[in-house]
Amino acid sequence: MTGLNLEILFIIILVLLAFYFFWYPQLRRSENLRKIAIDLNIPFYPKGDDSLYDHLEYFHLFSMNSKSRITNMLHQEDEETELAFFDFTFEIGGGGSRDHGISYATRYQQSVVYFCSHKLDLPQFVLQPEKKFHQFSDLQDIDFSGHTKFSDDYLLQGNPEESVRNLFNDQLLDFFESKPRLCVEGGANQMLFYRLNERVSPNNLSQFLEEGMQVLANFTK
Repeated sequence: MTGLNLEILFIIILVLLAFYFFWYPQLRRSENLRKIAIDLNIPFYPKGDDSLYDHLEYFHLFSMNSKSRITNMLHQEDEETELAFFDFTFEIGGGGSRDHGISYATRYQQSVVYFCSHKLDLPQFVLQPEKKFHQFSDLQDIDFSGHTKFSDDYLLQGNPEESVRNLFNDQLLDFFESKPRLCVEGGANQMLFYRLNERVSPNNLSQFLEEGMQVLANFTK
């Protein structure tokens, strides 16, 4: 076998390995989610529903990253609530570095649930596990002296702070103390629910949506 043939064979092997380890799992995930969407009678959008993008730009999760992509979206709306589930991938960092010339990006993949409901009337806030990356640099962590577990487990930021404090009453603080690692963003009549860098298995989609509905119920009027 000549050197050229060996190079071609090597390239073919690399392509097959890339398909098996990267593209095929993504295709299988999309197909499984599409089947679940059919079973649930919810429209499925492999590359996301364009009509929702303008609403998502409101959230902090979508403003602090680059090379972002939405895929595998289930999106429906009824008289009371608009709901969407989707995979969201983005990168943080990367590009040039003054000291070393190169800095590497960190890639995040998570499943996200979006809600829009007239029953929501929220101040702008971001709730995330303590010491995560996307903090509002100009806002303080809102702590509650009577709920030290919540304050230890979570970083809560928002504006106006008084409205956020009024929103997070004892019942809501107790709820989040029993639910570790959640990320919730809200404002006006919209809300996001996710766990940073965690994608939900299609087999667990119903459970994840149910958990999201529990979060929504704790914020509705």
